[in-house]
Amino acid sequence: MSDLNKAQRHLRRRDDYYNNALKYAATGKFSKASEFLWGAVTQSLKALAATRDITIPTHAAFFSFTRDISKELEDEEFHNSFLFLNTLHKNFYDEVIDPKDFQMYHKKAESFIRKIEEIAKKIEQ
Repeated sequence: MSDLNKAQRHLRRRDDYYNNALKYAATGKFSKASEFLWGAVTQSLKALAATRDITIPTHAAFFSFTRDISKELEDEEFHNSFLFLNTLHKNFYDEVIDPKDFQMYHKKAESFIRKIEEIAKKIEQ
């Protein structure tokens, strides 16, 4: 499968996960919504990685990848945002996010996904 096809597959999955996150958040199931939102974030990263012929095979590899992108862009906030968003993954298991705070994580995830899209567009040029 070509890198472009891999990236497109990850983006389709990202969109599915994101839509499921919205569905579960609307019903107050924030733990489930968190995991889908985390999935949308990580699928965005996998799509970006695929455009660079990089595979992210493990949870730890996401952290290495975001750290590398942060260095490349000289944008420490990129990696810091990912560290913050990792709480979405933890929330599925331990419910560490107060439901009143879920919207903050949702907005941060959307912003992070948009940032990834901006980076990908720069690569295409």
